[in-house]
Amino acid sequence: MENHISTPQVRESSLNKNGRIAVKLLIIFIISLVMLIPQALIMNMIDERDNTESQAAAEIADLWGSSCCLKGPVLFVPGDSSAHNLYLLPETYDVQGNIATRTLSRGIFDFSVYEAPLQLSGTFVLPKELTAEQLGHLRVDRARILFSIDDFRAYTDNPSLTFASAPVQLSAEGYKLSSASALSSRVNIQPLLQGGSIPFTLTVPLKGSNSLSIVPVGRTTTVALTSDCPTPSFGGDYLPANRNVTPQGFTAEWKVLGLNRDFPQILSSSAALGNSAGIEVSLRVPVEQYQQTTRSIKYAYLVILLTFAIVFLVENRRQTPIHPVQYALVGLALVLFYTLLLSFSEHIAFGLSYLIASLMTISLITLFMRALLRQWGGALAVGGLLVLLYLFIYVLLQLESYALLVGSLGIFAILAAAMYASRKINWYQAG
Repeated sequence: MENHISTPQVRESSLNKNGRIAVKLLIIFIISLVMLIPQALIMNMIDERDNTESQAAAEIADLWGSSCCLKGPVLFVPGDSSAHNLYLLPETYDVQGNIATRTLSRGIFDFSVYEAPLQLSGTFVLPKELTAEQLGHLRVDRARILFSIDDFRAYTDNPSLTFASAPVQLSAEGYKLSSASALSSRVNIQPLLQGGSIPFTLTVPLKGSNSLSIVPVGRTTTVALTSDCPTPSFGGDYLPANRNVTPQGFTAEWKVLGLNRDFPQILSSSAALGNSAGIEVSLRVPVEQYQQTTRSIKYAYLVILLTFAIVFLVENRRQTPIHPVQYALVGLALVLFYTLLLSFSEHIAFGLSYLIASLMTISLITLFMRALLRQWGGALAVGGLLVLLYLFIYVLLQLESYALLVGSLGIFAILAAAMYASRKINWYQAG
């Protein structure tokens, strides 16, 4: 009779335990969802800091000088009407220079700016494409040589021009190349009409930030640049034919033919020069801590779920109840990791910041679990999982092309390990 009465009681007790487990799992899941709120707040903080860095960069560019784009020199020959104006481009065009970088600070942010005395040289000849009819409309006695950069503040000294072996004084007289105000001077182009060529040399001392670009105005354009910047980015319409990048700087050489350009040797308007990205090298020191922190926080929810899972398994294995509030504290510690990472990475290298933030977070959670479980086994299991997770995420951050592949394989392996670890758990008798 006693055995008959006890059976329903055992079943009722088992059902109560199963119900408590289900409620506990539901509460843990809800806590993990609540952790998305501070995660979103940290994402907003990262965006705000990134915008602050961009504003500081814009202020430096306003004070020192922004990106420089060299257009010219070209010969402007007015016609007897505006419809017959012509811009004649150089037959050969060579640019050489050394770009020396320096660091300017704005608040906690450091920015790379540059000074670059450039040597430009080449020759003008009368283009074969120029017809006799076009020549008949030209006012060759009013020919001018034009040269421009996007921002006059970039000049650190007066450009020095030699045309046909004679010095020429450049001045701002209201002429434009494309949309940029140009320096110009009246020049004699009679030797061109007689089938000759006119050499020129131009020294341009300038400064700027972010990037330097050169429009390849020559029928044959060659550019050779050196710099102490170890992190250049080559863009524009043409990549260098030869380049060598070392921790001490870079050297790069370009060669652009008239056939490679999208504008002819004779222009009726200089607007076409403004449509060319030309030869471009970016000299800005890359600021990647915000991008990398943003990428790392995308894995935050995965870390929280896996950590809660291992804590729950340890809790049931050790028969030591852990309150939902304590789960929430563990979740907050995991989210706080990203605030630490963001704060440290603004002052020291990202890799070192990641190491410090992860060690602080892992140590805090491991010691907290040791205090809750009153033994080291379960606490070290949680700490070991966090070590593997943070190491896995850091490896993903270093991968660019293979991040998705490695991440997918890693998550698959984690799921397989979780399935294997839970195979012998009797969930109806757990708790």
